[in-house]
Amino acid sequence: MEVIRRYFPQKPWQLVFIASFLCGGVIMANGLYVKAKAQLAQLMIAHAWEKQKQTGENQAPWPWADTYPIAKIALKNNKPQWVLSGANMRNLAFGPTLQMQTALPGRRGNVVIYGHNDTHFSGLSEIKPGDSMSIETRAGTQVYYSVEEISIAHKSDTQWIEQTDDDRVTLVTCYPFDTMTFNGPLRYVVVAKPQLTPDSLRDFAPDVFYSANMETEQWL
Repeated sequence: MEVIRRYFPQKPWQLVFIASFLCGGVIMANGLYVKAKAQLAQLMIAHAWEKQKQTGENQAPWPWADTYPIAKIALKNNKPQWVLSGANMRNLAFGPTLQMQTALPGRRGNVVIYGHNDTHFSGLSEIKPGDSMSIETRAGTQVYYSVEEISIAHKSDTQWIEQTDDDRVTLVTCYPFDTMTFNGPLRYVVVAKPQLTPDSLRDFAPDVFYSANMETEQWL
């Protein structure tokens, strides 16, 4: 009993400190696991994307997946990422996802893409109006966009994800960034529209510059 009294915390604040330390360790470990899983998944999705372009058939990134890559997206000063079909919580763990019943990338309408704010769409916090982004379609064509509007909206406000008559991409993630709150009521909404000019290309890494459009290739 003397040994227990000597080494086991006797004061309430000591118990609180130890409990907080252990909880913090669990949360940190879980955060690292989530980020590692997201990065590994993107490598597997990228492999499926390349195979998909070669065969012309949908390719699941892993045997039990019920989704497939549908586009490749690159934000200003960020690495390219591959977008999965079907926006649901399961797919969001592995990459940005395309909202069902939305315009397909490269097609006329509102292309709505979701992503988690602590992994794949964490870079949205640094995006500003006028910044550039690109989307590569399954056909291999590249479409370049300029950010026109950034808003913070309640998740019940669905006007941002409704279809439009113009060409646009709407990126949606949870808000605020860097918070412990999961799936809160606010959404960070970035709206971008096509801008095919040489200046819109300068912020991208070389590996996203491929395009089947010869005029675009001449700009590079």
